[in-house]
Parts: sequence; structure tokens; C-alpha cells
Amino acid sequence: MRAKSTSALLAGVVCFAVVAAGCGDIARQDRSPVMLVIEFLGGASGATGGSTFGGTLQSDVVTLKDGNATVFSDAGQVRMRFTMKDTLTTPSALNAVTINRYRVTYRRSDGFNTPGVDVPYPFDSAMTFTIAPGGVVTQGFELIRHIAKQEAPLMALRANPVVISTVADVTFFGRDQAGNELSVTGSMGVQFGNFADPD
Repeated sequence: MRAKSTSALLAGVVCFAVVAAGCGDIARQDRSPVMLVIEFLGGASGATGGSTFGGTLQSDVVTLKDGNATVFSDAGQVRMRFTMKDTLTTPSALNAVTINRYRVTYRRSDGFNTPGVDVPYPFDSAMTFTIAPGGVVTQGFELIRHIAKQEAPLMALRANPVVISTVADVTFFGRDQAGNELSVTGSMGVQFGNFADPD
């Protein structure tokens, strides 16, 4: 009888430890008193100069420029602020958030999501900007890498009329000045294809 009680107690302790460990990770990731907010996430075609940003992007996999086949990266732009989780609290300099990296992943609505086969490979990159209390920051970043247009599945679209429609999920990572980790994810539509070249 005592052996059964000991086994049950041991199993309970192990179960509690696993749950507590999981909760600890969540707590460490969510200790900050602030929450990041994306006000705008957009993309601009590198083939057209990358200056006009919209909520969806037609990414040209190859562009003829001066008679030569050329590949351009496509730019992204994010407008971001933060808000206090407790709306009655006035933010201080300690609550300022520094973004230091981002990750881009791609997915399709039809469920075909294998990187390098159905969608471009995900990637991580660095960026640095700080959002001050009460401030709003607009920051540019690389959304579609030119190397992705030289890999499968985008490379095949150069001589193929097919268009691959995806959703790009962009996650920004940072920390407040107290060292608490934060992240926020925004999404936008991206269509890959061999589109008409600009004049």
C-alpha cells in the first residue's frame, strides 16, 4: 500500500514539475508590463523601387532591367508602438522597448506549407530600433530576400505562369529596459509570380 502511495506521489511531483516548467517559460516571456502593437505592416516591390508600401505585395521573381534578368529583394515596413497592460499606469523610460530581430515565415491557405517546396524558406534577421513611451516608430526591413527568388519554389516561376499566394507572418522580438522579453506578430498577403515589368 505504501509503495502505491509513494508511486502516486512521485508521479504527481513529476507532473507538477513539468507543468510548472511550462508555466515558468510563459511567465518569463510575459513579465513585461507593456504590450507591443503593430499599427501597420506592409510590403513594397523591389522591382518598382520599393517606395510604395501596401498591405499586400506582388513579389516579382525576376525583372528585366536594361534587357537583363535581375532579381530584387522586396522591402517591408512596420509601424509599431506599445501600450501598458494596466491602462491606468503611466509609462516610464524603463518601459521603452528595443526591437532587436525579426523572423519571416510563409504559409498557404491550401495547407501546402513545406519550405523550399511549396513556400520560400523562413528566415531570421537583425534590426534595432527603440520605441519610447508614447512614441510610434516606422521601420523598414527586408521582407523577401533576393536569394529566395533563386531557390525553389520561386525559381521555377520565372518560366511558369503560376502564381503562388501566401501569407507572410512577421514576428518582431525585443525587450523592455528592465530586460523582459516581448514579441508581436503581424501578417500580410504576398503573391509570388513573374509579373509584368515596370516601365
